[in-house]
Amino acid sequence: MVCNVVFSSSAAKEVRDSFVWYENRVEGLGDRFINFIDLTIELILQNPEGFPNKKGPYREAALKIFPYQIIYEYIEEKQTVYILHVFYTKRHPKIKYKRE
Repeated sequence: MVCNVVFSSSAAKEVRDSFVWYENRVEGLGDRFINFIDLTIELILQNPEGFPNKKGPYREAALKIFPYQIIYEYIEEKQTVYILHVFYTKRHPKIKYKRE
């Protein structure tokens, strides 16, 4: 099964901002963060319905090492994984399903 991956503008900004934050702390840490994002997306693509539904159509996949979750929706008809947020888990949990 081949799925498309679509990032919301919020998710793309969260990844960029987090990359910069980590890279400013320790050179190469931003790249490591991106690698964990990529690995988690690969796991999602292997089994898009394999992660738990938490609210409505949204599923959550936690990153290893980094305190982030990928909040996504799998749209089976379109074979698309729509990434709503790359959510920093220390933020208020009510905003993790908010569309912008």
